[in-house]
Amino acid sequence: MPPDRRTLRDIQQAYYGMADYQLQTGQWVQWFRFNKTATTSHPVYDVGPQRMWYPAITLPVLLGDYNRAPQNFDDDGLYRIDRAHLIFSYFAFFQTTMLDPDPTGQDHLNDRVGFDGTLFSVDMFEPRGRVASRFLTVSVDLTEVAQEEMDEDVETPMFAPYRVAS
Repeated sequence: MPPDRRTLRDIQQAYYGMADYQLQTGQWVQWFRFNKTATTSHPVYDVGPQRMWYPAITLPVLLGDYNRAPQNFDDDGLYRIDRAHLIFSYFAFFQTTMLDPDPTGQDHLNDRVGFDGTLFSVDMFEPRGRVASRFLTVSVDLTEVAQEEMDEDVETPMFAPYRVAS
């Protein structure tokens, strides 16, 4: 059964309220959409995809939770991998100029995100806060990209301003 007008009005007010909140808090990320068509494997040996991404799209963030990793000494040395949890407005995320956005999120697991000077990979992408037939937010979990993860990538000067784990 379709939602009544009162429910639709409440949904619309929630969207506008989130947009106002974002303008006051002012957090933004650079979202790099994975380019499946330009990504290639070696023509003979079929090894290591040479991954490519589209140019960044600036997205407004409702909530950004950045978690610094504790120092982790092990047999191989010191490793620090930071994590982040971001919440976006569903409407804002899918009304961008992003090529081929996937509302289910499975296609976004190869995307990269620049947040707070650090480059992250997407671990989880999940629409949340469903009211009637519409979602209100998108919840995204991120893990800092390590340098060895970028070794097989095509030269990506767009990632140069961001820190990666070493």
